[in-house]
Amino acid sequence: MKSGSMRKLFTSIFFYLLVLSSHAQDRYLDSIKIALGRTVGLVERFRLMDKALDHVYISGEDNPDSSYCADMFRIARQVNNDSLFAIAYNQVGNYFFRVRGDFSRAIEYFFKGVPYAETAKDRRRLSSLYIDIAGVYVRLNNGAEAIKYIRKAVSNLPEKTSPLYNFMAAQSNYYLSSFFLNRMENDSALHYAQELNEVILSLKSPMFESAVHGLMGVVYERKGDSALAALHMEKSNSLSDSVKYLFGKIEGKLGYINYLIRNQKLAGAKQQALLLMGIGIEKNNFDVKKAAAGFLANVYGATHQNDSAYYYTRLESTMKDSIFSQDNLNKIHALVLNEQLRNIEEESKKEAEAEKRNQNLQYVLIALSIITFIILFLLLSRSVITNVKLIQFLSIVALLIIFEFLNLLLYPFLERITHHSPALMLLALVSIAALLVPLHHSTEKWAVHKLVEKNKQIRLAAAKKTIQLLSKGESEMSEK
Repeated sequence: MKSGSMRKLFTSIFFYLLVLSSHAQDRYLDSIKIALGRTVGLVERFRLMDKALDHVYISGEDNPDSSYCADMFRIARQVNNDSLFAIAYNQVGNYFFRVRGDFSRAIEYFFKGVPYAETAKDRRRLSSLYIDIAGVYVRLNNGAEAIKYIRKAVSNLPEKTSPLYNFMAAQSNYYLSSFFLNRMENDSALHYAQELNEVILSLKSPMFESAVHGLMGVVYERKGDSALAALHMEKSNSLSDSVKYLFGKIEGKLGYINYLIRNQKLAGAKQQALLLMGIGIEKNNFDVKKAAAGFLANVYGATHQNDSAYYYTRLESTMKDSIFSQDNLNKIHALVLNEQLRNIEEESKKEAEAEKRNQNLQYVLIALSIITFIILFLLLSRSVITNVKLIQFLSIVALLIIFEFLNLLLYPFLERITHHSPALMLLALVSIAALLVPLHHSTEKWAVHKLVEKNKQIRLAAAKKTIQLLSKGESEMSEK
C-alpha cells in the first residue's frame, strides 16, 4: 500500500475514533438529562447536576448550564445541608467567573462557600473553592493573593483515592506553573507543567492537554528552542479549537495570541484576536472582550493602522473600567476582609475550645483520681468493713469517668478521621465502650474478691480479739 493511502487510512481511523469519543461524551450528558427527568429526590437531582457540571469543567465539551446552578442552590436551601451549600455556592460562583466574567460576584459566592465546606469537612470542595478564588486573582493580576490561595488549595487536596483527585491536582499544577512563568522561573514552571501532564492522563481532556502544551511552549520559547516552542503552541491552539467550554477555550487562545505577537506573526494574531472578540461579544463577557481589544490594539499599532489601534485601545480601556472599577475592587477588598475576620474568629473559637477541653480533661482526671483513691483506700484499709455494693457503685462511676476522659482525649482525632460523621463517631465510641466493659467487669470482680477477703480477715481478727477478751475475763473470775 502506498504511503499516501496509508496516511489517508490512518486519518480516517483517527477521525472515526474522535467522532466516537465525541458521541460518547455527548451520551454522558444526555444520560444525565434523562436521569434528571426520571428522578424526583432532591439530593439525587442535586448530585446529578453536580456531576454534569464537573464533566463540563473536565472535558470542556460544553458550557455550564446556568439553570443547573440555580436549581442546585434552591435544593441546598430546601435540604439545608452544609455540604450541598458549599457545592452550590462553588458552582454559582464558577458560572459568574468562567462564563460571565463577573469577578466581584464570583468571589462573593466562593467566599460564601468556604465556611460551609469547612463545616462539612469536604476537602475536595474546599480545594476547589480556593483554586477558583486563586483564578479570580490571576485575572485581577494579583499574583501575591493568587499564590496564597493556590497553596491553600494544594494543602486541602482530597485523598489520592478520590475520583476527582486528578482533576483538582491538574488545576493546582496549572496555576502553579503559570505563577512561576510570570515570575520568569522557567525551571519551576516546567516542573509543574510536567506534573500537570502526568495527572491529566486519566482525564482525557483536550482542554487540559491544550493547557499543558501552552505552558511548555512558553518555557521552550524562553529556553531558545523555537522549533519545539512552535510545535507546542500550535498543538495548544488546535486543541483549544475543539473545546466548547468558553473559559477553557479562552485560556488556550490567550497564550497562543501572545505567542504570535511576541514572534511578530501579526496576521495570525489578528485573525485569532478577532475570533476571540467575536466570542466575547456573543457571550457578553467583558473579560474576553478586554483581552481581545488589547491584542487588536497591539496588532494595529504594530502595523501603523492608528485609527483602528486607537479604537481598540479605547475599547480595552472601557472594558477595564467595567472590570476593575473602584466599586468592584472595593467590594472584593471588603469580601477579603470579611473572610480574614472570619478566619480570625474561627481560630479564636478553636483555641477557646481547645482550652476548655484541656480544663475538662483536668477535671475528669481529678475526679478519676479521687474515685480511684477511695476504692484503693477501701480495699487496702485493714480496719474498715465495706459493703460490696458500695465498691460496685464506685467502680461504675470510675468506668463512666474513664469513658468520658477517653471521649475528651480522642474526640479531635475521631472527628478528623470520621470527617465529623455522626454515624462513624457513634460507632467509634461504641467500640471504645465495648473494650472498656470487659475490662471493667474483670477489675470489678478482682476488687470484690479482694474486698470479701479483706472483710473476712477483719471479721476473723475481730472474732479472735473477742475470744481472747472472753478467755481473759473467765480466767480472772476463776482466780477470784
